[in-house]
Amino acid sequence: MQLDLIRVFEGYVRNYHTFNLSVHHGKHSFTMTEIEYFSRLGSMLGYYPFTEDTCNGKRRAMDLTWWGSYSYEDDYWHDFALHLERENYFKKDEETLDKLFADAEVTPRHAIGILNVRNGARADELLKIAKSMCKLDEALLVFRTYSSGKRQPFFDEVRAYRLRKSKLVDERRASVTSIDGTLFMKLAE
Repeated sequence: MQLDLIRVFEGYVRNYHTFNLSVHHGKHSFTMTEIEYFSRLGSMLGYYPFTEDTCNGKRRAMDLTWWGSYSYEDDYWHDFALHLERENYFKKDEETLDKLFADAEVTPRHAIGILNVRNGARADELLKIAKSMCKLDEALLVFRTYSSGKRQPFFDEVRAYRLRKSKLVDERRASVTSIDGTLFMKLAE
């Protein structure tokens, strides 16, 4: 099954308010809630999701993977549909791209990286790096940043880029607002 990762991003944005995350939650709460959302989504689409998956010890632990429902044979999963990485720390942004795009014996058809970045300029730098590294059929990079460049209690801009191999093929933006402390996302026009 070919996933439309832009539609996946649009659903993530539209459903963000259901996460019930607020400006008062810590980084760990954001990470766990978002990984759980994508785990449930994978199950609903018919995949088998796994957290902290290592592909039988052949890779570094991945935050989340989806495997095809009819692909388990000879004690091995054969249909590696998606690899998702979620990173809070600015200093680990390039390491996260490396985890998503490094050459490995087992590679997914799709990848999603959700990263907090300092500002839009850093998101642009990371996009260039990702384009030089990406060999996957389709990848989605989601950069959460601060539009003003100023630190505030929450990120307020989200940039999503869909790559096919090393080419940028689509992008979307969303804004983030706080209503009584609860965070909501809205797709940009």
